[in-house]
Amino acid sequence: MERGLCVKLDGDLKNIPMSEIDTADKTCHLGLPIDPIPLADSIRTVGLINPPILRQRPDFKYQIVCGFRRIAACQALGWHEVKSRIPDRHLSAFDLLNLAIHENRSHRPLHVVEQAQGIRKLAPHLSPDDRLSRLSSLLGFPQNRKVYDKLEALSGLPEAIQAGVIEETLSFEAAVLLAGFSHDDALSCFALLKPLKLSQNKQTGIITWIQEIAILEEIQPAQVIRAEPVQSLLSQPDLNRNQKGSMLRAYLRKRRFPMLARAEEKFAREVGTLKLDEHIHITPPPSFEGGPYTLRMTFSSPEDFGERLKALNAMGKTPALRRLLKPFE
Repeated sequence: MERGLCVKLDGDLKNIPMSEIDTADKTCHLGLPIDPIPLADSIRTVGLINPPILRQRPDFKYQIVCGFRRIAACQALGWHEVKSRIPDRHLSAFDLLNLAIHENRSHRPLHVVEQAQGIRKLAPHLSPDDRLSRLSSLLGFPQNRKVYDKLEALSGLPEAIQAGVIEETLSFEAAVLLAGFSHDDALSCFALLKPLKLSQNKQTGIITWIQEIAILEEIQPAQVIRAEPVQSLLSQPDLNRNQKGSMLRAYLRKRRFPMLARAEEKFAREVGTLKLDEHIHITPPPSFEGGPYTLRMTFSSPEDFGERLKALNAMGKTPALRRLLKPFE
């Protein structure tokens, strides 16, 4: 079954009727559905410069090896046949995929989605022992097990999510996290994130919180997303996407860390009772997990310094100071 990663293409050019080409056969297709119209305009003007590569199957229908977009463009132009290169029948499925990959890489690097689909389609033809080294070379990704595993995870996601990675509405890293969800949960999460156009860190943070909330509350991630507060927030027409993103993250964080959220609210409330002016600031330790509080004050003269000391001395005698130092009580 295993073959070399290089194969020489031989074959004649023939005019193949469109009716004999099975465009639904995506065996050698590494991308996603594309718009053929821009290419159709070019072909209408200058003709078909690079013939597609087709393989005749045992049922005498033709399978597209290279040129899915070219075939679609010719169909859009109303062509009844297309001049194509037909390789010898001895080429295996692995050889044909190899041809498709080399043809794509001859004029551009492969996108991560194409690399992912290449792994899914080629891996069964290779020994597990050298799969990483050979596929990284062929598909053009680093010879790194973590990268390979992420691409493999991406390959199993619904097509809509893979399209989101190509369109850059969803980051690659965020998509990889969604691979741990069911398809329904992953699509629900993608539908939530797509219109917000958040940074990679914010996307991965939201996905992680949704997953952790679902585990803690013993529900499905889609139920977190479909909760009334989330849907109400997203439907508010007077909020822009940045505001919606910030409010969504605040809601999820509060739901994920309810004790911490209450501690933060209590701390803010007690600081307010101290009636400090803008020259004195108190900062708690991260997540209130032990460690010292930080006090910062600003002054520009000895008189200012004396006034700040008076305010600090008065603050030290108030019950509010003791309460804010115990945020979880």
